[in-house]
Amino acid sequence: MKLIITILFLGVLTNTLVAQDYAEFRTDTTRFKRWYAKDDGKLPEMITEQVWFINGQEMKYGSGAIKVKVNPNKLDTILYKGFRRKELDTIICNISEAKHYKFYHNECCGAFNIQDESTNKFIQGKIIYKLKNSDNKTYLGTLGEAGVIVNSKNIDTLSASCRSAMSPNVYNISFRQIKLCKDNLNCNEVTCLQEKEKDDPIWDFGYKTVSKKLDILFMPLKSEPIIIVYDPKTDRIKIE
Repeated sequence: MKLIITILFLGVLTNTLVAQDYAEFRTDTTRFKRWYAKDDGKLPEMITEQVWFINGQEMKYGSGAIKVKVNPNKLDTILYKGFRRKELDTIICNISEAKHYKFYHNECCGAFNIQDESTNKFIQGKIIYKLKNSDNKTYLGTLGEAGVIVNSKNIDTLSASCRSAMSPNVYNISFRQIKLCKDNLNCNEVTCLQEKEKDDPIWDFGYKTVSKKLDILFMPLKSEPIIIVYDPKTDRIKIE
């Protein structure tokens, strides 16, 4: 069955957007100037080769800010080329608020972090997975290194509590049908499983993927969780 993904962002669409209804993106270079002061501020290729394409506009470290019109009812994509990467990564987001955002190079793990300049905090991703018309199959939803078993009764918010504090806050999210393993010796995949009944997660929950329904990169631009709903009868995913 061909998978159809429907994107729906709730909100009131307005036809009277004004100049203030633009989000602004910029990059942080203050730390670079301190680190590479002895090199007359010349940045290495691992920094200069990173590039973003947002709404058709190119941005690099130190290239200046770009503005994008906000639309709460539209899914946005950002193309990103990392260091020594030949292909562009497609990052999903929703530019829904007229805020200022800043990209920071992640010197530990590569890639980048995104900060909301109104709070001066890095934005943490959150997801609520829902299952419509449940069946007898087992489904797993993930956010980075964290995962949750999804059923019709599970509406808990999945956060990135299992991941390293140094990991970038651009997340791989996936939804898949899985098969549980009797022991981890027969598992080829693991996640840090969040369970409602337990305070501590299962750090090495093993499973096998039967079929993958969704696999995308997600960049949160607000603290509210996104909602992902899967309908087994139609094999469709809706992102709200």
